[in-house]
Amino acid sequence: MRHDAVTESFVEVTILGRPALFTPGRIDRSTVPQGYHLYEIRHDDDCQGDAVHVARTIAVNHWGSIITSEEIPFPSNGYLDIEPEDLKYGAGGCRTMDDFIAMYPAANK
Repeated sequence: MRHDAVTESFVEVTILGRPALFTPGRIDRSTVPQGYHLYEIRHDDDCQGDAVHVARTIAVNHWGSIITSEEIPFPSNGYLDIEPEDLKYGAGGCRTMDDFIAMYPAANK
């Protein structure tokens, strides 16, 4: 099931030092406001609860989805390896897309 970014409830996190909204669900790309970026997180193969990759789309071991106001650059393989400390939960008080837009305007609208 895909969720709507506008109506979804999120947890504010930081990913690679960037503020982001996180949800364990999948977000419908068409609902992400212009200028914001949707990425997906993959967890480890052993299901230990460690986030190991961020990419535009994750098919297997989907951990969750994040929305950022800043683009994350990817290497040519299309995903970025991350360490558990690269994804920090509870980074702030944003719970909705509207909260996030007010706090973190899009870099490229």
